[in-house]
Amino acid sequence: MAAEQIELSQLDPRTELEQTLTAELTRALQKRGFEVKHNGTATSNAPGGVPDIEVWDDHYQINVEVTRTTKSSADREYLAIKDHLERIKAKYPGKKCFVWYFSPETHYRMVNAIREYNIANKAEPDLKVMPLSFSNLRVFLDKLIRSTPDEYTKDEILSLFSNYLQFVDDERVLKVLYETLFNSDTVLKAEIEAKEEAKHQKTIEELIAGLTKLEQDLRDYRVALATDAIKNVILLVFTKLYEEKREYDGEENRLSKDSFIKFQAMVGHKKKKKAIHELFKNIKEDQELQSALLFTDSDRLSERMTDDFVVKYFIEPFARYHFYTTKVDGLGAAYEVLGKLSGKDVKVGQFFTPEHVVRFMVKLADLVSTDKILDPACGTARFLTYAMEDMLSKVTGTNIETQQRTIRRTQLFGMDDDLNVAKLAKMNMYIHGDGKTNIKDRDGLLLSEFDGMIDVILTNPPLGGLTYMKDTYDEDFRLKRMEVIPRKNITQERLSQYQARLAELQRGTKQGIAAGQDTISKRVQRLTTQIAEYNLLMNAGTSKFKTTGNQMKGGALFLNAAKHYLKSERDESALPEWRGGKLLVILDEGVLNTDDYRRVRDFIKKYFYIKAVISLTKDTFVPVSNTMSKTSILYAIKKQDTDAKQREPIFFAHAEKVGIDTKKKVCPNHLTGILSKYMEFKGKILSAYDGVHFNASRFSESAFKAGEISV
Repeated sequence: MAAEQIELSQLDPRTELEQTLTAELTRALQKRGFEVKHNGTATSNAPGGVPDIEVWDDHYQINVEVTRTTKSSADREYLAIKDHLERIKAKYPGKKCFVWYFSPETHYRMVNAIREYNIANKAEPDLKVMPLSFSNLRVFLDKLIRSTPDEYTKDEILSLFSNYLQFVDDERVLKVLYETLFNSDTVLKAEIEAKEEAKHQKTIEELIAGLTKLEQDLRDYRVALATDAIKNVILLVFTKLYEEKREYDGEENRLSKDSFIKFQAMVGHKKKKKAIHELFKNIKEDQELQSALLFTDSDRLSERMTDDFVVKYFIEPFARYHFYTTKVDGLGAAYEVLGKLSGKDVKVGQFFTPEHVVRFMVKLADLVSTDKILDPACGTARFLTYAMEDMLSKVTGTNIETQQRTIRRTQLFGMDDDLNVAKLAKMNMYIHGDGKTNIKDRDGLLLSEFDGMIDVILTNPPLGGLTYMKDTYDEDFRLKRMEVIPRKNITQERLSQYQARLAELQRGTKQGIAAGQDTISKRVQRLTTQIAEYNLLMNAGTSKFKTTGNQMKGGALFLNAAKHYLKSERDESALPEWRGGKLLVILDEGVLNTDDYRRVRDFIKKYFYIKAVISLTKDTFVPVSNTMSKTSILYAIKKQDTDAKQREPIFFAHAEKVGIDTKKKVCPNHLTGILSKYMEFKGKILSAYDGVHFNASRFSESAFKAGEISV
């Protein structure tokens, strides 16, 4: 039977499973210099006390443990795995000894037990266990069987065990297989991404429900009341993230159940049951977090919180989730719960941007490793974390570590005027590597210290109306700095009033009004003088203005602020329409197509070269806010000369699907095709230049045609 036709989960565990796997492992590994032996017989599985299958050469010994047991029933396998490995190590002390554990799917408790065992042996060059679900094992065996020995070498196969910190679930193990051995397989890559996405959406949904329940439990058991409950949720989520990061760095995760009980004994709280407070206090004293001013004295867990509550309502139910080494955005989920419970108006776009949209905008920005990035309305800092990841990957040349350190510490800036949200953003940046010290609780419209300093702005500002009549906004801000704010010319208004009064008096005189002619004459003279004075003011450009209305869409205000923050010259070697700082912003489409915002569109054309407008489906934000909002992504580059006219055409596209539907299910992502089409468009734009002059005819001849993008 061909390898790909064998359904392992259907094989008889006594007479077929181990026997079949022995045969396939032999085909895959014997040609690479390994010997393979089944410790059972042709008609029975291996007896207790020995591994099911052994794989070895002169220097390595790999135990293979196989089970058809699923879910929590597989827990009993762990002790046997550990015992067999330690026995084989005692038998062959001069060899490096490992384990492959094969099962239909790896239950999270087994994953956690294996993970703790691997970390406990971090100082050893061996004694590591790698779990492989049957589907992952199928990929592994099929590729090894079908390939020559020099395609996937013995050393490459053994290097899998060095990735033990990433063995957090079956999806991540598959990614380890891909990244370590099969990274040229584009089909497998797409399959991994699809599986990751499907699981991610399901997990986030479960996590939000779980955190919502935790918040309710905190209140029901009177551990924390009112807004204090969600604050405790956020602090617990961060504590879990911190400990997972600590574990990834090779230290013990003190928030796993067994380790927490050990920590409880170590700090003398077995009776008081307040070890969780000692743990959080210990985290707050982390020098890196203190330098970032991440926590204040008021950031503490509720005094009523006990270790028993934490174990029962947080550690145990959330043990199945690994935030740090997977795509699961634990802080993002806490942010959603925060928003729902605090009654935030999701219509104003205060919640995070869907991941596919963030990733698309970062790729569209075409960042370089030296860019300074700002998100003036950063939420949980998703744009910044993705931008950081993108820039780090582009570092080349010498002193790579120094360059990457500079990116993390000095090139990423985020602002949010909600204190709790800014704290979440700091936490998120810390977990993703750095940039936390440049996250501030600030109004993103009042950042004059950034004027002319920023290379790229990536942002999703509030979509609804924002007031510009707050006490913190003075007249200079409203009338000089923020050109988009509606205003009236009170000099012109007064001039019109004087002209109307003069005309009225003159009409009265012509009609032969006799009484008070002397008084009327003086009034005419005074009005004539005032009109002349106001005409001089008008001609001299010194008119006075007054703000009208009290609010406008947040996108319009942040557009105006971005003009100030961006550099006029980001790249002096670029073509004229590509030299300035880049703006990538999500806007309510009312800003782009209604009469009320004509002034804003004039502002955009005056100060920016428009590169692209990508209309998003109205369903884009439903999965994260349950609200339909018609939005577009605007990509523009700041002009050096506001009198210069744009010569290049603009790229327009519409994304009807963005990778996740209104039911939070994975769906096609049109943004991928749009990005590819835009890059083609940009290439033809740049090739249509004669020196610094854009040749429109040459662009037309390049046969770039508009039309629907196939996906």
